[in-house]
Amino acid sequence: MKKYLIATALLAAIFAGSYVMSNFNMASLAASRQQANDTLLRETMAEHVGVLAYLYGYPLVDMAKQMHNETHRVTADQQVIAPVNRFYRFPDLVTPETQGNFRAPNSDTLYYTAWFDISKQPVIIHTPDTKGRYFTIAVTNQYAEVEHIGRRTTGTAQRYTALVAPDWDGDLPAGVHRLEVETPKGWLLGRMLVDDKADFKAAYALVEQIWMAALDEFEFGAPPSTPRIPTAAALSPLENLEFFRVMNEAMQTLPPRPGETALLEQFRQIGIGKGLRFDPGTLDEVTKSGLQKALGTGSKMVAASRARTVASYNGWMVLDNIGRYGFNYLDRASVVAGGYGNLPEESLYPAKVFDDQGRMLEGKFTYRLQFPAGELPPVDGFWSLSVYRLSDLSLVSNPIERYSIGSRTKGLVYAADGALTITLSHKQPPSGIHNWMPVPDDTFMLVMRLYEPRAEALSYQYRLPGIERAN
Repeated sequence: MKKYLIATALLAAIFAGSYVMSNFNMASLAASRQQANDTLLRETMAEHVGVLAYLYGYPLVDMAKQMHNETHRVTADQQVIAPVNRFYRFPDLVTPETQGNFRAPNSDTLYYTAWFDISKQPVIIHTPDTKGRYFTIAVTNQYAEVEHIGRRTTGTAQRYTALVAPDWDGDLPAGVHRLEVETPKGWLLGRMLVDDKADFKAAYALVEQIWMAALDEFEFGAPPSTPRIPTAAALSPLENLEFFRVMNEAMQTLPPRPGETALLEQFRQIGIGKGLRFDPGTLDEVTKSGLQKALGTGSKMVAASRARTVASYNGWMVLDNIGRYGFNYLDRASVVAGGYGNLPEESLYPAKVFDDQGRMLEGKFTYRLQFPAGELPPVDGFWSLSVYRLSDLSLVSNPIERYSIGSRTKGLVYAADGALTITLSHKQPPSGIHNWMPVPDDTFMLVMRLYEPRAEALSYQYRLPGIERAN
């Protein structure tokens, strides 16, 4: 009996131990699963919120990068450099030799550009009397949204315009016009029309009279001196976790925008928002992994958006929301990735890469662009057609040095009824150079520019003609 009790006790102990071990294993397994779930959720949340942040923050980061790299000496041979609140004036019309980093530039106007900071006080821009000559300055805020100074909006008489932050409540000098800008920093891109080589000197003299000064250094008729340009390492945050640090830094000074409260609250889950400090070096590995994935996904989405076909009219692709994006953050990011632009009422940019039969435009063929009588582009400014190599959107040298053709081109030959036919080919056509627009010997893109387009162009009641392959 005693042996039986001992055996029973031993069996009970064994089963009890097995039960304890079983519970321990189950608890350990449950904890492991919970940890795996937590890791998955944190990484996935960082990725998905990070993608939203990437699309939203793209213009903030791109502009911060460009502002830093163009207001500091970051390379010995950089194309553009000027201090904050000072203009850089491009010394030439853009040609294949002078285009530098420009993407699909025009060769009709002189460019001038500046980065402004109005966080402490306004800056005042002087524009001279251009006597009716077309010019414009696109005032682009950190969200890549645009307002204009220039012939269409403010006229061509001499003018002083102050860029003012919304929360500034001081007084401007009498005779200075106020233009409120939503963000404390931003970019100016100006264009001054040049009719031809003989007109270059007069046009450039006007550009030299465009200057800016902070309020505390401003005097009527007296451009300020140029401060020393600092040297720094280049900023390159678009493809690494510095993206989110630069974005967060920019957001500390940006005013809230209506309708974005819920979205910005999501960003706080990854450490981005007012009052927060984002440091890539302090991120845990799970969050870091999610945000790395977000960078990859976000950049692919922007690239895909840039490559997609947009609204087409007779095969001409038109973006009509440049400069005003609302809540369309993907469109905003993709436009910024390809360069900044004017508002549609300032200039439209229809583009074409296919002929009327849907075939790629190629230099081995000859094409015709035919405007029937009375159907030239309706503009109050001017229109021009430019050609770019498709692979890199660059101008390509040609024997007659013609990089645009349009309403200001001298020597165009019109039909008796006023119709106009433009020949596009790599080699000079038998008809001569009068209406010839040279094209590269490989695939190319056409961009039509309509400056100060009329209502029928903005509403698409007017449509550009198609492109016909002639051989």
